[in-house]
Amino acid sequence: MERPWPDALFLEKAAFQALTCLWNLLCGRRVHLGPGRMVEFPGYSLSGGLASFFFILLSMKQSDDFRVTGSAHPILAMVGEDALLTCQLLPKRTAKHMEVRWYRLEPSTPVFLYRDGDEVTEIQMEEYRGRVEWIEDGVTEGSVALKIHSLRPSDHGQYWCHFKDGNYLAETSLLLQVASLGSDPYIHMDGSVESGLQLVCTAKGWFPEPQVSWKDIKGENLLAFSNYNFQDEDGSFYVESTLVVRDASTEAVSCFIHNPSLTEEKGSDISIPEKLQAELASLKVIGPSQPILVRVGEDIQLTCSLAPRTDARSMEVRWVRSHRHPAVYVYTDGAHVAGEQMAEYRGRTALLSDAISEGRLTLQINDARISDDGKYCCLFEKDGVYQEADLDLKIIGLGSSPQISMEGPKDGEVKLKCTSEGWFPRPHVQWRDMEGNPIPSFSQDLTQGSQGLFHVEAFLLVTNSSVVNVTCSISSPLLGEEKKTTFYTSESRMIYLRNILRIWGLLLLLLLVGVVGLIWRKSCRKVNETLDSKTAHPERILSEGNKLVAYRQSSSQMSCNNVKASFASWDGRGLSQERGTERRRLGIGRDRP
Repeated sequence: MERPWPDALFLEKAAFQALTCLWNLLCGRRVHLGPGRMVEFPGYSLSGGLASFFFILLSMKQSDDFRVTGSAHPILAMVGEDALLTCQLLPKRTAKHMEVRWYRLEPSTPVFLYRDGDEVTEIQMEEYRGRVEWIEDGVTEGSVALKIHSLRPSDHGQYWCHFKDGNYLAETSLLLQVASLGSDPYIHMDGSVESGLQLVCTAKGWFPEPQVSWKDIKGENLLAFSNYNFQDEDGSFYVESTLVVRDASTEAVSCFIHNPSLTEEKGSDISIPEKLQAELASLKVIGPSQPILVRVGEDIQLTCSLAPRTDARSMEVRWVRSHRHPAVYVYTDGAHVAGEQMAEYRGRTALLSDAISEGRLTLQINDARISDDGKYCCLFEKDGVYQEADLDLKIIGLGSSPQISMEGPKDGEVKLKCTSEGWFPRPHVQWRDMEGNPIPSFSQDLTQGSQGLFHVEAFLLVTNSSVVNVTCSISSPLLGEEKKTTFYTSESRMIYLRNILRIWGLLLLLLLVGVVGLIWRKSCRKVNETLDSKTAHPERILSEGNKLVAYRQSSSQMSCNNVKASFASWDGRGLSQERGTERRRLGIGRDRP
């Protein structure tokens, strides 16, 4: 496709010349159309002059104009090979002094730019740097070529070859078709279903998007149950087609992958009775019977095992989501196959294979995310037959404690807003009155953020007279746990404060009574007891102040030191005490012991 672009300067010049010609026509003067081209229109009317004006405008052209041509047919090349894109100036002329630009969508980001006899790389598309080569063997005749090395699927599409000479522009487009023949189709048995036997055909590395077909042993087409095509990071396609064989007499089927650009295909076949016998005699895969509950940020463990116990070191084991490719994790020949792993699981998985000799494997996924929630499938492959077990992973986010704020009052109503964040899956929100009875929300707004967690906003309209306090509770449907907060209205707060003050007052009163009682008891135990010297026993000796007593001894047996010691010993032991303030008379009617 050719596209000449006269620039604004040329159009301005042409318009000025046309107006000059129109003026000369109206004045009856001769009009100069170019070298050796001059016309005279004497005495023309205004309408004739206008007609002549448009004729002259259309007949004018720039003396140095040109056009660009390229291949009229698509240029076909294989992935990994080189492609040569060529275009030609017509009429032939040198392009050494021109600007030549190869681009795809935007001229401002070219695949290659040639200007002033040299390559300009500052604005070149990043994916083409170091992969393109400027071929200038025919540049003196206006023929230029661009070679793209190591073709990728992303190189497929339309290219523009653009020339600029001074104020004149022209370009043409070329179509580059990149193709790739992928792997041979691989057919495996995916177990029995109620209506028949399920077969799956897979292949990868195809480009452009291929077509898949099934045929029976007679070459007649069979209708696929489902088809799934996935484009890998390198641009090539992975295909997966499922066929359910319901006719028990079917002995063999074939799967064909067809490339529409190359009109080539690859095929494989499978013998059903042989595989069916192997499938019935193969091992079974066992997974958890209950959903696996994991909180956000914790580690996930997905465990599968073979029954009966069998060494799985030589098997292929893969954990997948909805399709086999790309996979969450693939284990083959004793190693992890990183090339088949989904991008969101890279760097987060580890295989716990301590019990692999017994057919038990655990895939650990670190740092659980909301996107990890859902169904998983664990597949073991042996002798071309896959057996699988399903696992149900539930990711849980237990959010923050709810916060209640108040708006209003307005028209006798108060609007309460309960907010919380960090919940998954969608939580249950409930307002309750002081007796625990549910109150319907005025409105609820649950929004999911970029990380998949829910932000909760629940609103409630209350009146001061109808509700004393309310509670907002948010619960997780999977854990059965809830977080709640109680909000007190102004009236209920006064009642609450009065009750608190009463309780504290009662406690302070009890504390005061207890302190007074302890002080009184201590004061009662300290009794001043004195002895009556008139009624005391004649052999007892009273100390000064009648506080202490000692027995009298004969002069031969007792000295002053003995008496002092006796008083001292009594001073250390004290006397027995009784409540009250009465005097105690000691020694009356009693003999000395």
